[in-house]
Amino acid sequence: MDWLQVTFPAVTSVQQIVDNLGLKINDFSSCLTGLFGYKSHIRMGHISVLYDGAPDMGVHVMMTGQGCREYEVLNDIDWREFFRRCFEMDGSFTRLDGAIDDFADRDNDLYFKVATLRRKAREGAIRSRFKSAKSIRKIRLADGESIGETLYIGNPSSDIQVRVYEKDWERIAAGHELEQDITGWNRIEIQTRRDRAQALALYLLNSDNIGAVLAGVLRNYMEICVKKADTNKARWPLCDWWAKFIDDAEKLRLTMIAPDRTVEKAMKWIDRQVAPTLGMIFAATNGDINLIMQYIIDGMDRMTDQQIQLAKEYSDQLLRKQEYLSYERRNKWNEYLFKTGAHREIKKIADGIGERKENNYLQ
Repeated sequence: MDWLQVTFPAVTSVQQIVDNLGLKINDFSSCLTGLFGYKSHIRMGHISVLYDGAPDMGVHVMMTGQGCREYEVLNDIDWREFFRRCFEMDGSFTRLDGAIDDFADRDNDLYFKVATLRRKAREGAIRSRFKSAKSIRKIRLADGESIGETLYIGNPSSDIQVRVYEKDWERIAAGHELEQDITGWNRIEIQTRRDRAQALALYLLNSDNIGAVLAGVLRNYMEICVKKADTNKARWPLCDWWAKFIDDAEKLRLTMIAPDRTVEKAMKWIDRQVAPTLGMIFAATNGDINLIMQYIIDGMDRMTDQQIQLAKEYSDQLLRKQEYLSYERRNKWNEYLFKTGAHREIKKIADGIGERKENNYLQ
C-alpha cells in the first residue's frame, strides 16, 4: 500500500475513528489549518485525520506513502483488518494506491528498465485501455547523464493511472542511502480514485494477495508486447520479461512488512516524532529520568509478538556484526604487529611482567 484516503461520512467522532484504526489520539498533534474543505485536522507523522467540515463530510483519513509505512510500525493490525474496519464504519475510499517494488542486487537483475517501457510505448507495442503515456527524464547538466525517469501511463485526472519510475534515483535525490546490496530499484504504482479506489479496497478486503490483485489490474489495463508485422495487435505475443514480472508479482502477499528495515524505520520515526515530546516531558519534570524509563518499561510490557520477534532478529543481527568487527580488528592488529615486528617487543614486555609477578609471589 502506498497512499490512501478514506472518508467516513456517517461518523463525526475523531476519537472513534482513531480508536477503530488501532491508533492513539494522544499521539496526534492539532494543526492550525484545514484541508480539503475541512476546517480542522490532527496529524501524526504523515497520517492526518480531518474533521469539522460540512454536515455530510464526516471524518476523512489520509495516509501518504510514508504514512502507510508509519501505520505498519505503530500497530499490529494488518491491511485486511484495516480495510474490514473501514468498511464496517461505512468508509468510502477516494484514493488508494498500490505499489510493486522491483529490486536488483548482485545476483538478480531488474525485470525491465523504465527506458525499455518508454521505447515500447514509442513503437506502439503496448496494448492498453489507456490512450496516452508521458515520459519525464531528469538529466544531470554536468555530464548529460540521466538521473531518473518516470513513465506516466494514462490521464492523471482519471480514476486510474499507472506510474513507473526509478525509485533508487528518487531516494538518492532525497538524501537517503540505499541498502548496500541494492543496485537498482524500480517501482510500479497504480493510483486509483473514487469508484476505482473503492473497488480496489474491496478486492484487497477479500484477498490477502496484493500481488494477484495488482497484477490483475495491470493485465486489464496494459500489456507489453513484441511488435510484429501482423496488423492485428491483439495477436502480438507478450514480452517474456513482462509475462515473468506479472507472474512473479502475483506471488506478493498483502503484508504489514515494508521493504526497508522495520526496526531502523521505527528508530527514525521515534527521532522525528516522539523525541521532542519526550524532551518536553523531561524538561517539565525537572529531569525525571525515572519517568522516561517507566515509559520504556511499560512499552516493553505491551510489545506484540511481532515486535518481540523483530527486536530479537535485529539484536541478533547487531551481535553478529559486532562479533565480525571485533574479529576483523584483531586480525588487522595482528597483521600490524607482525609487519612492524612489534609483536616481539610486546612479548618481551609480557614476559618481563610475568617474571616480576612470579618473583613477587615467591617473596
